[in-house]
Amino acid sequence: MIHVEHLTREFTLGREVVRALDGATLEIQRGEYVTVTGPSGSGKSTLLMSLGGLLHPTSGRVLFDGVDIYRQSPRLLAQFRMKTIGFVFQQFHLVPYLTAWENVALPLMLNGNDRTQHRQIAVDSLKRLDLGSRLNHKPSQLSVGQQQRVAMARTLANDPSVILADEPTGSLDPNLTADLLSLLKDLNSGGKTIVLVTHSHEVASVGGRRISLCDGKILEAIGPN
Repeated sequence: MIHVEHLTREFTLGREVVRALDGATLEIQRGEYVTVTGPSGSGKSTLLMSLGGLLHPTSGRVLFDGVDIYRQSPRLLAQFRMKTIGFVFQQFHLVPYLTAWENVALPLMLNGNDRTQHRQIAVDSLKRLDLGSRLNHKPSQLSVGQQQRVAMARTLANDPSVILADEPTGSLDPNLTADLLSLLKDLNSGGKTIVLVTHSHEVASVGGRRISLCDGKILEAIGPN
């Protein structure tokens, strides 16, 4: 499904060129649960953003089902991200003045659905995560755990086939971490492909395969736990 070929990404910081990814090659099968570990600055987040169509590589290719996503037009690349990829971040990025259902519906509006349809999809997504009684609550009226689930409902609203999670448990307590990992496991069991970046070896152990990065290079790929 996902094939990364000799992926290199460089950034310029003043007069210095930093190579965040250095010839990374990786294959991820449909329905896999892959975790990516490595020290800070190893290239984990750069890899994830590259997989998600957010960061053009300096060289190399990212192919989804044989299609090089970065050779697509900006419009087609945006459509790919909208329809195929769901992002989960450490911060929830909820809009403070929007209600829970409005936050979930926001990406649907960008996808051209009509208001009645995207409201219903948002409501169904929130109910799926036991937030049916919090539809009209704003983020400040929700607990951290509820905000987390609103963010996840927003991720799932477009029914993406691939979920990319960047340190999603970094700011959560152990109970909320367990809840999120359980939800991701359930989604994977339902057929979704998961790629999760984490610095925690405990969190990484929940995946089916673990990728280790260091200085932008893939050092090892550990098989199913």
